[in-house]
Amino acid sequence: MWDPLELSDRGSTWAVDPRDALARAVVETRSFEDAVILVDWARRAGIVDGDDDAAEVLSRRRADAAGLVAWSDPGAESILESAAGTRLRRAGHHVTRQVPVSGTSKIIDMVVDGVVGLETDGRAHHETRFDKDRLKDADIARDGLIPFRAGTVMVQDRWGLTVSAIRALIRTAGGPRPVAGVGNSSLPRVLGPRGRRTWRLARPRRHTGQELPAAAG
Repeated sequence: MWDPLELSDRGSTWAVDPRDALARAVVETRSFEDAVILVDWARRAGIVDGDDDAAEVLSRRRADAAGLVAWSDPGAESILESAAGTRLRRAGHHVTRQVPVSGTSKIIDMVVDGVVGLETDGRAHHETRFDKDRLKDADIARDGLIPFRAGTVMVQDRWGLTVSAIRALIRTAGGPRPVAGVGNSSLPRVLGPRGRRTWRLARPRRHTGQELPAAAG
């Protein structure tokens, strides 16, 4: 089957326009989480520019893929950060990325439910950063948040333990209790697989952004 003329004009038999490649990759990837990681990367790399442009590109293969824009975030700076943020949001937590620490030039990877300052440290972090990271934790604590660090193993292989620890910290601080699908009711709902696709999205709601989970009564 031949590609339409406007598509072939953007590439060739051996070179595909990266925007078209992205539209295909997100619907063929092995999981919803991987699809969000791809979009986070594409936004950060400048392959798509802004929400409207991203939605147009992502919907070229499947219309529902445009909803990935609401789930993605150009502030995600690593695969670990993207994966952790997506998992937390799917579990009903409110996640804000790249949050400044008051009175400093430091930035927190993400704040969870307004309580936990979560840093995702990849393998590139070495002993030379140990003291700087501990000082950053102190600054996060002085800013009224609970600092918590999750490395590669904690995100990739021990996520159950990691999210349990985050939830325990939120409970200890009297923060909200997450309810899957409620805290992020403004995000397009993730549906089950159909055919060759491992994930689908429901039609996006009119409003965007995340809603804070209600405090436990």
